[in-house]
This record gives sequence, structure tokens and C-alpha cells, in this order.
Amino acid sequence: MLNLLKADLYRITRPRGLRGSLWQYLAVCAGIYVAIYLVFWMVAGGFDFSTGAVTSLTTFASPSDMIGDMLSSVFPLFVCFFVVEHVLADFKDGFARTLVSARTGRLSYFAERIVFAGIVTVIVFCSLSLLTVVFGLAVDARFAAMDAPLAFLGWAVATCLNTWALAVISLVVAYATRIVHISYIAAFCIAGALVPEMLSLVAGLIQGYAPGLMGISDVLREFVCWMPSNLEMWLCGGGVQGMAAGWGALGAALPGTGLTQAILAPVLWIAAASAIVLAICRRRDI
Repeated sequence: MLNLLKADLYRITRPRGLRGSLWQYLAVCAGIYVAIYLVFWMVAGGFDFSTGAVTSLTTFASPSDMIGDMLSSVFPLFVCFFVVEHVLADFKDGFARTLVSARTGRLSYFAERIVFAGIVTVIVFCSLSLLTVVFGLAVDARFAAMDAPLAFLGWAVATCLNTWALAVISLVVAYATRIVHISYIAAFCIAGALVPEMLSLVAGLIQGYAPGLMGISDVLREFVCWMPSNLEMWLCGGGVQGMAAGWGALGAALPGTGLTQAILAPVLWIAAASAIVLAICRRRDI
């Protein structure tokens, strides 16, 4: 598995000509960041074209609030698309068929893809956080307060775990269908919190039009509170969110703060989705 990881990391970070797909994705994100800040400067009237200086300040609650705000939509979508593209390319290029022969080797190969998704998540989080800090400095961002080191670390771990969970869930669809368009659409819906929003809508309709089924509505609402896409959006508020109470009845009953739920929930999702991925790939032909 270690050799496979080394090979995958080299493939996505090929330094010669920056041909690795990671650099291509990061270049697109950098362009998006530049466009966002240029629009902000012009709309807010905070950019002096005569001098090229920023004339207004942007204040965030904390550094984690600034990073979370900028990563809210880009980060999970980046990781899910990146991982889906990488694993589907192995089937398109015939790499998986030439590498995997025995059942044992097959499971090791697909388990490596799950670990690879986690490593990519950390790399992307660090890269986009650095981009956010650079552009924050460019607009002279200020902070109302600074994060406590442990609180920031806990928030970062929870954010990465929830995004990793979304990536592994996306792998379930990618390996089950092996159809590019379906896999990307599913990854977009999974990363974009579309599923929990639909479940919340169903729960609201049940409450309004079928009060006799309130038990189902309550279960759906509680389930939504434990979905990684919803927790990811919740964590976009920064480290202060992790210090709040848990979300939902079960989350509030957990010891500690909401950070406990934000770490426990994705671990459970990663374990369940990984088991499904390995079960699917064990039976299907390469």
C-alpha cells in the first residue's frame, strides 16, 4: 500500500512543468480567489485604482472564521471532484487492471484509494488555507479575536475528517457506477449539502401535512444533524462553532462540546463508506 501511495502522490504532484493534477486544481482555485477579492474590492469601494492600494479593512471573528468562510464551498467540492477523477482515470487508462490481480491485492489497492482520499484532503486543506491567509493579508484582514491553538487544531481536524467522509461517500458512487457523469453529479450533490437539505424538506413536509408520522420526521432531522456535509457547513463559522453545543438531541447529549460530534460523525461515515467501497470492489470485475 505504501508504494501505491507514493506512486499516487507523485502522479498528482509531478513537479516538471507542474503537470500534476493537484497544481492544476490549485491554479483554478487561486484564480477563483483572485476574482472574488477583485469583485469585493470594486463593489465595496475598497480599492484605489490610482494607487493600487486597499483602502478598507475586512474584519473576521478569528483566523479560523476567515479560513472557514473561504473554504466553505470550494474545499469539499475540490476534494470530491479530485478523488473521483483520480480513481476513474485508473479504469480509463487500464492502470487498475494491470496492477490488480489477486483478491488480496485488489482489496489492498482499493483500501489505498480510501487512504489516498484522506491524504489529499489534508494537502488541499493546508494549501487552500495558505491561499486564504495570503489573500487575507493582501486585503489587510483583521481579527476580532485569535483562536486558541487547541481549538484551532480541533476545528481543523474536524473539518478535514468531514471532507474526507464526503470524498469516501463519493467513491461509493464512483465505484458502483464507474460512469463519469453520474459520479461527478453525485459528488457535486454530496459535497454541496443537497442531500441533507432534501431530507430536511421532507421532514418539514411530514411535520406540516402528516403529523401522525412525526416520529419519522424526528428521525430524519436527527439524521441530518450527523451528515458530514451539514457538519462541514456548520464548521465554516470557525473554531468558535466547535465550542458550541452539539447539533440535535444526540449531539447535545455527547460529552464535551459540538467538536465531539463533528469528529465522531465523520469517523462513523468513513468506516461505513469504506466497508461499502471494499464490498463493491471485491465483487465487481476490474
